[in-house]
Amino acid sequence: IIKMHISPINISVHTTNPELRCKMMGNRFAGESLKHLYRLAEAGIQINCQIVACPGINDGEELVKTLTDLKNIGVANTAVVPVGLTRYRESLTQLVPYNKGTAKKTLETVESFGEQSLKETGRRVFYAGDEFYIMSGKKIPSAEFYEDFALLENGVGLVALLRDEVDFALSQAEGSEKLCHTVSIACGTSAAVYLKEIAESINEKFPNIKIKVYPIKNDFFGGGVNVSGLVVGKDLINQLKNKDLGDRLLIPSVMLRFERDIFLDDTSLEDVKSSLDIDVIPVDNDGQQLLDSIIKEI
Repeated sequence: IIKMHISPINISVHTTNPELRCKMMGNRFAGESLKHLYRLAEAGIQINCQIVACPGINDGEELVKTLTDLKNIGVANTAVVPVGLTRYRESLTQLVPYNKGTAKKTLETVESFGEQSLKETGRRVFYAGDEFYIMSGKKIPSAEFYEDFALLENGVGLVALLRDEVDFALSQAEGSEKLCHTVSIACGTSAAVYLKEIAESINEKFPNIKIKVYPIKNDFFGGGVNVSGLVVGKDLINQLKNKDLGDRLLIPSVMLRFERDIFLDDTSLEDVKSSLDIDVIPVDNDGQQLLDSIIKEI
């Protein structure tokens, strides 16, 4: 990597405390691997880091140490995201989920480092995942906050980018009262409130299009999982059957595997279509595509 100057690279760090890293990774050599992180940084490799924060383990003072170390070696970007706990945890380390208070505290730590970095380098560098804002009840920042959106795959800035893209698409669209149909959107519970806000903004320009947003509880993985990307086909079927879904159902494309035809529980997209007797349309996290899918005439 150093010889060929391959850059950027993505590294899951979690902690820069060697002993804690060995414990978290279940690998007695995990602490030693940190030396490669420092070597890469010294060689000028652009490094994007991810930290999965676990309450009482690598947050608090441990998180402060990790962010300080990453700041000192000059990483390009760092995403801090909350641990996601499924119901499949037999024989695994006991972990507790974040609550509003602990999420707020962790968010404040990350934002503090981001503000400090912005003042010193002109770039924010340190970002909290959207879930931390949702759990803490704090408003998600505007699109400008996320600069070049380098950490979207970590769930950082997804809501802000979608909201910004929809606003721009609406500014270019011609409103119409002639369009009169009903569209449903299914999503994870964490995204529902923001999609409802977006739906309201679309309705200002297209008042006769009815947009229904259905939050899907994740029974398959457990109630602690609330992101759209882990919603499965059977949960869609079970929770939307007998609902008035209107003329078509939109789902985030991240619910599907790479081929875009199978959910994580091996339910096919065709299974969902036939069970709900409706056209199901996967939509990327793209504001223009979302608007087009909603206002498209039947």
